[in-house]
Amino acid sequence: MHRYVLACGLALTLPATAAWAEFDLALGEIGKREYYCTAQMTLTNTGPDPVMEVSGHFYLYVGAERVGRSKGTWFMNIAPGASATAVFETPNAPCEAVDRYEFVVGACRLDGPGFDPVSACSAQIKGQGPITIAPGS
Repeated sequence: MHRYVLACGLALTLPATAAWAEFDLALGEIGKREYYCTAQMTLTNTGPDPVMEVSGHFYLYVGAERVGRSKGTWFMNIAPGASATAVFETPNAPCEAVDRYEFVVGACRLDGPGFDPVSACSAQIKGQGPITIAPGS
């Protein structure tokens, strides 16, 4: 009984998910390639363990309106303290007008050969600036 009470009290005092995120996702350069809006994204591993793979895509927004969905891509083999950069391409999106990028995790392998639950992975990513993370994606 005492362990249950302690666990409940601890859970109530823990900060929100983003406060203990182990990955920071930041926007780099944006540009245009043919008819694709390109956005360079960098995932930094701020945790103590390496990450094998995080894949996903972005929804692009202007205000509340969704104006595009990027092709999917992935970040691979990121050591603690290191970063990986990937370019996400969105066809026919208004690059200069986009004010929010929502990352949707497609697959995640934190360590080992098996995939981890996508919701557990997305809960560990903190978006920087105009980036948000789709909850439980």
